[in-house]
Amino acid sequence: MIEKIHRYKGLLVFGLVLVAAAFVFGDFSRGRRNSAGGGTAILSVAGRSYSDKEFNRLGSGPVNLAQMLAGGGDFEISMFMLELAKGFKSENDLAEKFFVGRLLLHDAKEQFGIYPGAEEVSAYIRSIKVFAGTNKSFDATKYHAFIEKGMGRLGLTENDLLDFAADVLALKKLKVILSAGLASDRDAAAKTLALSKQQITADLACLPLGPFEDKVQPTEEDIKGYWEPIKDGFQTTPRRKFSYVLVTPDAAADAASDATDAAETIAEATATDEAKAAAKKQKDEAKALKAAVLAEDRRKKQIATDTKVADFTDQLEDEKGAGFEELVKKYGWEMQTTDFFTLSDAPSELAINVRASSRGGKAVDELFHIRETSDPISKFHQPIAVGENQWLIARLDGEEKAREKTFGEARAEARATYIAQKAADNLKAAAETASTKIKAALADGKTFADAAKDAELTAIKTVTAITSTYKPDGATEPQNLFLAASNVDPGAMADVIIESDRAFVLHIVKREVVKDPNSAASIAAAVTTDASQNEMFVFDSWLATRIEDAKVEQLNRQH
Repeated sequence: MIEKIHRYKGLLVFGLVLVAAAFVFGDFSRGRRNSAGGGTAILSVAGRSYSDKEFNRLGSGPVNLAQMLAGGGDFEISMFMLELAKGFKSENDLAEKFFVGRLLLHDAKEQFGIYPGAEEVSAYIRSIKVFAGTNKSFDATKYHAFIEKGMGRLGLTENDLLDFAADVLALKKLKVILSAGLASDRDAAAKTLALSKQQITADLACLPLGPFEDKVQPTEEDIKGYWEPIKDGFQTTPRRKFSYVLVTPDAAADAASDATDAAETIAEATATDEAKAAAKKQKDEAKALKAAVLAEDRRKKQIATDTKVADFTDQLEDEKGAGFEELVKKYGWEMQTTDFFTLSDAPSELAINVRASSRGGKAVDELFHIRETSDPISKFHQPIAVGENQWLIARLDGEEKAREKTFGEARAEARATYIAQKAADNLKAAAETASTKIKAALADGKTFADAAKDAELTAIKTVTAITSTYKPDGATEPQNLFLAASNVDPGAMADVIIESDRAFVLHIVKREVVKDPNSAASIAAAVTTDASQNEMFVFDSWLATRIEDAKVEQLNRQH
């Protein structure tokens, strides 16, 4: 194994200092030559341009390779790809970010002397699951078939696989180096684990919001005084109106529906089993043929409709949207118009599901994304594929944008918000006062139940066996019961728990740590997880800084 990490003996002690220096003084282009691979320059990284051939060899090709290798169940390979392509937003973006990340990784390999050796690389490749045979061990035949057929289709060679594997190993080592100064705290992990394993008994009482809402009776001056400084937060709902046409393909001639099974004749009923089977087969084949003819007719009519919509759109764009009504009539379609409506009360025809969209949603969602400009065609949305086989073509005819409501328009909403806020504040104050009273009563020897009754609380109960997996009774218990009680000393009152429509007062009776025979292993696993998270956090910061310094620029967006 060829490694130079030993040259950096002070690295483990001064890891973070060295990383900081790499951020400031790292020279990405150090040791790199100008591209001599030919092809079209498509990307500039740290002042050097890279061709489409280089991009395929280090970026898009290896992304496909990673997906093929990860398909065998190797999570580590998926993580390698995703860590280098942090923050990608599309398939092309994934390849580009991975390419840049890999270039930065190569620079770091040289900077820190990370050179996985041939034996280490070979051992890693032999462990990849996609190369395993029936006995789950490395299968040379499968490996060579993958090289010749799988990688050949990607325009890659075995050397590219070896380089890829070396980079996977190098990234693991780089993360260890970068995070060398961040040690995981075993004691903290043990305490966190102990808290998660405890079992709690607690007294609980509730204070509902309703009575506090009833007591808030604001005057007109109260409402207006509340509304005035925040009136820009009270807005009308945007409304729009449209003209549109919903294009549906002509109905296919359903020959299959015309064919009904005739009543069984005497000859058919008395026929042999073989004759019946042959007759059934003949009928089934005839039905299948009719169904195929029907499907083909539907396909042709759909193609004809799609073509018609495309031609219509071309003509509409050529005319910049002028003559929309006349063009609709020319194509034999029927125009529909709407009154103003909000997004939530759209006509049913416009609230139809969008077809074949990664975002899903309704057609009206797309229509409310129209942004009108000085270009007349901007009033139109591109034809939207909706329903099972339809197209929606729509024009924005008018818009009432959101505006600040007058006091008259906002009064009811402002009054309700005022009451809700005042009631919530009063609920919190009353719950905290009750908690203080109960604490004093407990010190005087009263039971929690008696003290809670004196404080006029309801739903008084004692809850036992509260653990991290405990599922509270939503009717009488807060959702965060375990979390609220987990750090409170026995005999003490927890902080008041405030929910949207109630408050809870909580008294901790006892907390017990549940013994776990596997605690040592659990702590070790927690420490390992913390270390991995530290490594990822530092690497992500390092990568983001290097990418910013590299000033990545797209030279050709067609890749």
